[in-house]
Amino acid sequence: MAEMKVFSTGIDPEDWIPHRFTALGEGKTPSIFWQHLPEKTQSLVLVMEWREAASGQRVHWLVYDLPPTAEGIHEGGPLPAGAKLGRNDFGESAYHAPEPDPQHQLRHYDFVLFATDLPTLDLAPGADFATVKGRLRKAVHGDDIAPPPAADVRARELYPLGHIIGNAEFSGHFARDTDRHI
Repeated sequence: MAEMKVFSTGIDPEDWIPHRFTALGEGKTPSIFWQHLPEKTQSLVLVMEWREAASGQRVHWLVYDLPPTAEGIHEGGPLPAGAKLGRNDFGESAYHAPEPDPQHQLRHYDFVLFATDLPTLDLAPGADFATVKGRLRKAVHGDDIAPPPAADVRARELYPLGHIIGNAEFSGHFARDTDRHI
């Protein structure tokens, strides 16, 4: 089977995030689509994180209980039926559009999709990422699953979250006055 994939039709991987998805533009949600999910996927979790952010400002968008049968999230559109919007690190149950750095520094945003073996996380809408990760934990014994290599930072982060059966990600970047062509 092909490798799990997440992508956007509005953001090219490792490229500029168009203004329409930022606080300088409309601040609307980008499209997010997925392909080649692991066979036993029961639900999905999507998180958008600002890579360089200090703790407490990292998560900009959190969606959980996404049905794997949905094709994705359409640009500026509603979530698929059954999906729940989590609380970002700004205290909002919403997409928090990237904001420009006052010093014009480049900011990187990671869009990470997790496939889970749970049909639902059994959380009300508005849960934060720490609560979502807590629900994804299950007993993982070193004898059962070998820890990933130390160099694989994302896999190391996910290792104790035993209900995650696959993940994929892409990144975009943003800085003030850098994508006028879009």
